[in-house]
Amino acid sequence: MATTATGAVVVGATVASVVADASGWVPVPRAVQTALVLVTLFVLPVAWVGVHAVWALRGRAELFAAAGEYPRRRPTDRQLLDHLRDEHPLTPLWWMVAVLGGLGTLCLGVAFPFALADGAVLAGVLLGVGLAASLAALALAVPGIRRADVQGSEDRRLRTELWSLPSALERKLRLPILGTGDGAHLGT
Repeated sequence: MATTATGAVVVGATVASVVADASGWVPVPRAVQTALVLVTLFVLPVAWVGVHAVWALRGRAELFAAAGEYPRRRPTDRQLLDHLRDEHPLTPLWWMVAVLGGLGTLCLGVAFPFALADGAVLAGVLLGVGLAASLAALALAVPGIRRADVQGSEDRRLRTELWSLPSALERKLRLPILGTGDGAHLGT
């Protein structure tokens, strides 16, 4: 809830600064606008999904720990829906990092040669650093997606061993946290 409220405040401040500067009400420095827009577009989505993933991982660990102590006690359907999906809680985070890294690589890769051609050394250095960071994010995200998929399969196996689920709940658990269920995720 705190993450959503913080995100709403940052988005509101970004929109207000852009509108205020565009309409001439209050002059807002370009650096402030740029920072707000970058935080809104790149940092907030990752932070929001990350906080939700940590929450889901904590709940998942608690459920499996409780199952170890009381193997015959089945969690409620709500607990299962909240914490034990077929998709591992970190999968949406890795997909979001991959998408943002890919977009960053594409945008910065196109802008980098133009900055160098114009002789803008500082802009070229900044774009080069951003391009390297985007490529590093992609390099980290792809193995992360694979690891989360393996962990999701392990979670399914463990859940099947611990609890039998009613068929309606099984269908709900097959829906991914984000995306359409065919491997695609929000933003791809």
